[in-house]
Amino acid sequence: MDYMFWSTLKNVNLKAIVISYDIACQWSINLEDRMTKIDEYFWIFKSNNVKAMYLVPKFHLPAHVLPCRTRFSFNYAPGVGRTDGEAPERGWAKVNPLAPSTREMGPGTRRDTLDYHFGDSNWQKVVGLGRSFYSHEI
Repeated sequence: MDYMFWSTLKNVNLKAIVISYDIACQWSINLEDRMTKIDEYFWIFKSNNVKAMYLVPKFHLPAHVLPCRTRFSFNYAPGVGRTDGEAPERGWAKVNPLAPSTREMGPGTRRDTLDYHFGDSNWQKVVGLGRSFYSHEI
């Protein structure tokens, strides 16, 4: 997880970031030290201008101890609106049936196949916006 986090953000320039992870309460502990072992100049910790907020998605929060439920809750975090933090996981439900096919593929074909399916899912959302907007009678 540490390497994925670093490699995703290594060349990004942000002023603030919200990190939503099922176990953000534990994973964020000593994260700066772990990131220093990967890249001692990792921007998130070397810039005083970057604000990082760690939160636990709402579905997973009830399984945590009481202090986690308040400190890492989307409900009490400024700037996140009514987000539940679960949206990134919802897309996997549609793609899970691809697993038997993609596990036999090479890395390039697998990536192309997943990109195609994620792209189609995004397109269906865009097309559906018009229908959902105009489906309400005035």
